[in-house]
Amino acid sequence: MSVNTNSDVASRAANISGEFETIGVDMSPASVEEQMESMTAFKVPVDDAQVAVVRKLIDEFDLSDDDVSEDLAALAGYSSSGGRSEDFDRTLLSEIADLGDEEWVDVRAQVVDLWDVTHDSMAQVGLVADESAQMKFVKWAKNTDELPILEEGVTYDFSSVITNEYEGKFSISLNKASSVVEAEEDVIPADGSVSATGTLVAIEDGSGLIKRCPEENCSRLVTNGRCAEHGEVDGEFDLRIKAILDDGQSAVRALFNDEMTEAVSGMSLEEAIEMAMETVDPTVVLNAFRDQLIGRTFEVSGPVIGDYFLVDDVAQTVYSSEQPGLEDGALDPARTQRQPAKRVFAQDLNQATHSFTRPEDGEEDRAPNFSLLPSGEAANRVFVVGTLMETKDVGTDSEYWRGTVMAASESVSVYAGEYQPEAMQVLSSTETPCYVAVIGKIHSYETDYGINVSLQPEHISVVDEAVRDSWVAETLDATQDRLGALESGETEEADAVLAVYEGNTADVEAAVEDAVEELVAEMDVPETPAQ
Repeated sequence: MSVNTNSDVASRAANISGEFETIGVDMSPASVEEQMESMTAFKVPVDDAQVAVVRKLIDEFDLSDDDVSEDLAALAGYSSSGGRSEDFDRTLLSEIADLGDEEWVDVRAQVVDLWDVTHDSMAQVGLVADESAQMKFVKWAKNTDELPILEEGVTYDFSSVITNEYEGKFSISLNKASSVVEAEEDVIPADGSVSATGTLVAIEDGSGLIKRCPEENCSRLVTNGRCAEHGEVDGEFDLRIKAILDDGQSAVRALFNDEMTEAVSGMSLEEAIEMAMETVDPTVVLNAFRDQLIGRTFEVSGPVIGDYFLVDDVAQTVYSSEQPGLEDGALDPARTQRQPAKRVFAQDLNQATHSFTRPEDGEEDRAPNFSLLPSGEAANRVFVVGTLMETKDVGTDSEYWRGTVMAASESVSVYAGEYQPEAMQVLSSTETPCYVAVIGKIHSYETDYGINVSLQPEHISVVDEAVRDSWVAETLDATQDRLGALESGETEEADAVLAVYEGNTADVEAAVEDAVEELVAEMDVPETPAQ
């Protein structure tokens, strides 16, 4: 830092200290200077460092607008009228994530939804939107009496609001330093819609045919005849799917309402009720959805609200490298801690003999177990689609079924017993051959002849040829990407793969070649003979 900058900081610190003293707050110039230097050391301009430090001190000493002098308000970038910045410098909501946490911004946005206040510390909470994005806002109750009561559908200029980040989700807060006035120009709010593509790998409990509270303005789930808010009620039937979508790199929670559930499943609410009544078992609808939908790939779009991606348009599709996947940052609030399902050929899976837990996960019993793929990545969960060629009960004291699945050009063994009842039911009752989609964990165990590797399924669905061919294309791209990263040393597991497997990827490369040949052969359409 230059001498001139040090001198400027020292001069400003002395001035700030003096202004605080005029309102009865003892503030040493040295402490102010230290805080400003901590900002400028990170290349924050001196003007911005001054504003940030003064605002922080105002907050630390819990000073109200009446406590702050006009000169001190000016140092903080406020006017003397309620904390509004003299110059409205608009920030788009989509830019806030790049700015980071605890940044002061000016926002022009429309209030698109007001939520029920759940804590005494809040005056209002809801959703605002501008042309670029939607975002949660909170107007805190303390010292914000002079701010207007916000109304849905109205566009406001929010001055001197602060950004907040929690677990990757951003919001804005209105406090005593903020100013809010109705904007002279309306904004056309973004609907928050995101387009994505992912494979449906799980449907959570609480899906299928459910009951909701019939009370006005209440749609809570009714469990065992009770609403958490209204007690015992005669619930009304509804359909929904709480799904996990997965693109091999991450997983997001997606919520399908009754309309989207019918669109994706073809089952109406009336048909679901009839099915449940016939079997006297409402879970039959959930199981039907799992059998029908898991393993399929979907194009979806909709907004992200809270922890869920709310699907308002859906279509089944097949894999293409041009698809968006689940990469869009707008999906971050809906991302889960669930390990994604890696797309792997049988050759990659069958040689994954080394398993481990990560040091950062500690020694907890529930710490995820990973298998080291020879292609150069750690996999906790995998997704395999192929031909179920044969099944057999290999149990002794109880049923324990083995299935042999041809996953592209090599087979993999799938085992299911009493702890995987749904998967065991598929293996025991499905007529072979047929195409199946399997989501599960790699299981390795030592025998007298070496280490055997198999797949322990979380779910098995019978699918069609289109799903199988789509998986081959997707797994080909994913495997080539892993091999490329391994060769360049860009993967974190490069050293481990070299140590454990001695860098031998010949079988995996052969699987890639086989897949390429298959796809090329399918693209070769014979010419029609000349008439």
